[in-house]
Amino acid sequence: MKRLLLLTALLTATPALLAQGTTYRWVDEQGRVHYSDQPPPQQVRQVEERRFVPRSADQVPAYTVSVAADTYPVTLYVSETCGDPCQRAKAYLDGRGVPYTERVLRNEEDVAAYRAALGEPEEIPAITVGHLPFKGFLESSWARLLDDAGYPRSAPPMR
Repeated sequence: MKRLLLLTALLTATPALLAQGTTYRWVDEQGRVHYSDQPPPQQVRQVEERRFVPRSADQVPAYTVSVAADTYPVTLYVSETCGDPCQRAKAYLDGRGVPYTERVLRNEEDVAAYRAALGEPEEIPAITVGHLPFKGFLESSWARLLDDAGYPRSAPPMR
C-alpha cells in the first residue's frame, strides 16, 4: 500500500518536475556567450546553471496591468507631513498591485506640478489615473477610477 501511495505521489509530481526548466550559460574559447537548455560541451569549465519553475497564470503580472500602466499611469501626490491618510493610500495601491509614481510636495516646483495636474486648493493625498484627478483618499472613488482604467482589484500572490 505504501509503495502504491509513493508511486502515485511521484506520478503526480512528474508534470511539475518536467515543466521546470534549466538554462545554461557559458563562454566558449573564442569568447562567445552561449545560452541553451542543453548542457554545454564537457571542455567548458565555467558554466552558470539557472533553474526556472514556471508560475501559474495567477502569479504572473497580468498583461492588462502593463497596458493600464501605459495607457493610464497613476501618480500619487503626498507630503512629508501627510501621515496616516497617505500611508493608507499607498497601502491601498500596493494592495491592488498598481504601479505608481509618488510625488512628494516639498517645494514650490512640486506644488506647481500638483496644481497643473489637479488645480487648487492643494489636498493630499491626491491621485491622477491617466488624466483623471481625484483629491483626498476615498477608497470607493479610487476603486472606480482604477477599475475603469483596467487595474487589478488585488495584487498577484507572492511566492
